[in-house]
Amino acid sequence: MSLDRLAVDGGSPVRDRMLPLGRPWITEREIQAAADAVRAGLLTGNGPLGRKAEEALEQVLGTPALFMTSCTAALEAAVRLCSVRPGDEVICPSFTFVSSANAILCAGGRPIFADIDRRTLNVDPAAIEAAIGPRTRAIMVVHYGGRACAMDRVLEIAARHSLPVIEDAAHGLGARWQGRPLGTIGEFGCVSFHSTKDVVCGEGGALVCRRPEDRRRAEILREKGTNRAEFLRGEVDKYTWISEGSSYVASDVLAAILTAQLERLPLFIERKRHLATRLTGLLQPVAHLAELPGEWPGIESNWHLYPVLVAQALRDRVLAALRAEGIGAAFHYIPLHSSPFGRECLGYHASDLPVTEEVSASLVRLPLFAAMTDADLEDVGTATVKVLRRLVRQDSGFRNQDSGT
Repeated sequence: MSLDRLAVDGGSPVRDRMLPLGRPWITEREIQAAADAVRAGLLTGNGPLGRKAEEALEQVLGTPALFMTSCTAALEAAVRLCSVRPGDEVICPSFTFVSSANAILCAGGRPIFADIDRRTLNVDPAAIEAAIGPRTRAIMVVHYGGRACAMDRVLEIAARHSLPVIEDAAHGLGARWQGRPLGTIGEFGCVSFHSTKDVVCGEGGALVCRRPEDRRRAEILREKGTNRAEFLRGEVDKYTWISEGSSYVASDVLAAILTAQLERLPLFIERKRHLATRLTGLLQPVAHLAELPGEWPGIESNWHLYPVLVAQALRDRVLAALRAEGIGAAFHYIPLHSSPFGRECLGYHASDLPVTEEVSASLVRLPLFAAMTDADLEDVGTATVKVLRRLVRQDSGFRNQDSGT
């Protein structure tokens, strides 16, 4: 059978074995660190290994961070620290994971969804400003795929309206805007170490607070509303209930894994950037048939994702064809505003955010992870070129736009 014939149509696939969309890069170092923590009985949180992980995070971010059970927990804490109350509103994109909006709902607030910029896939600052009203209490931005939002415009809008900025930097560890690590630019930053990320510890996250007084409030909130963190540091001789709170402290076992992973973050980032540059080169023969991701001046992506936009009418066929070739490509978010909850409980319609809808229906994520081999990457490039050449035609309605490549 000819390799030119798509596997989905009976041709020979590029790969006999499926390449996953992503895979964590775990070594014996992480396994040993977790085992040592268990043997030492360090099973609870905010212990010596948790503090060591936070020190490693501070080295990466250049500012203190609180290790938490998840990025979701960090988002919930950030919204509460913004004093969001029932009836208040927080602006955020709809093209994001549900945790962004759930954090607002958990505080009794209402997410106000703003449309995204088709070129960057990040929230459109003009849409943020248009959504600001008398009940707006904060702005939440999401750095999609590890590429920074237009933070200069976001910060200017926020300052003019006296609104705090929460960065959902779940995709952003190791990426920078104007030399500043993502997650350290707004009043609050939230980072993820979920198993789908580059730096992982199974489940885990971190909260960055720009002001020391907010960091102390976050410590209390993280420790069930108590000042246990001060007690552990020897600052008080007993701890007690100070304020409302929750259980956001992550286990020292996870902290041990995280510390080992953070030691290799520079390697991860270097590898991802190499792979992304190489993949963009491999896809140049079909760059007129799809929109490839890029970077802009002042933005240093960590290349957490490699999203490609194709014609809406062909997207699902492209996904099916790539999977038949052995490439574990995937779509991404169902927009929150047009989800069942968004429509039935928040009153949104699909037509409310047209760019978000178009991007969601056009996006294809290609495998790109630090642990993949050069041969794996060649297969991704070969299969994608093969599929796009066979499925995408200039009369398909697709119009390539400037994607910054």
